[in-house]
Amino acid sequence: MPNHAPDSDNTPAIPDTAMNDPEQLRQLLTLPAEQRPDWLNEFLGTMSIPPISETSTNPLLDVIIANTAHGVKRGTLTFPLAPVLAAAEHAAAATEHKLGGEETAAAPRLWWIKGDGTFLMSNGQDPTDTPAKDDRLPTDVHADGWGPGTDARSVLGGDGFRQSIELTTPIFEDGTNLLDMLRQAAADGATRFMLEFAFDDTYMDLTYITE
Repeated sequence: MPNHAPDSDNTPAIPDTAMNDPEQLRQLLTLPAEQRPDWLNEFLGTMSIPPISETSTNPLLDVIIANTAHGVKRGTLTFPLAPVLAAAEHAAAATEHKLGGEETAAAPRLWWIKGDGTFLMSNGQDPTDTPAKDDRLPTDVHADGWGPGTDARSVLGGDGFRQSIELTTPIFEDGTNLLDMLRQAAADGATRFMLEFAFDDTYMDLTYITE
């Protein structure tokens, strides 16, 4: 039987005392079904229970997200163009590049990362780069509304990931690549870079827009 989130119209009432005590909820979720309170079993229905972090502030939300994060995710992330271009130029100018995933050939790329919020960064290996006090590199560019301390699971699913975005490979029929596109957009006065995405467990489709 497929996993699913409970129907909001039929969701049982959750005791206020439980909602105000994440540690109590986390402990209840670790119990076998026969030892859980009836309201919790009714809420969970057929959902599976993922590992719950000890620092979770909303264990039930973690369960729902884990059970609905499958399937295709679609959306648009907006980034300020100037720092995205700066990150791309950093990657283009670097003499060495970090490899991601199954990559075997080094090349200038942006990495799209979902972790602490979601952000783009250069894959340039520059020994002069030093993290800021919050351990972020100067080439990190967070999406609008998804800065450090935010949780992007509601739009990107439950797992962290790193997706490489090619900068110098032609993406248009005229041979224009993403770096060319970013440079021209900035020269034309654009201020935003938008990343439209559609992906699931088997594919990733990205569209790049500037305005």
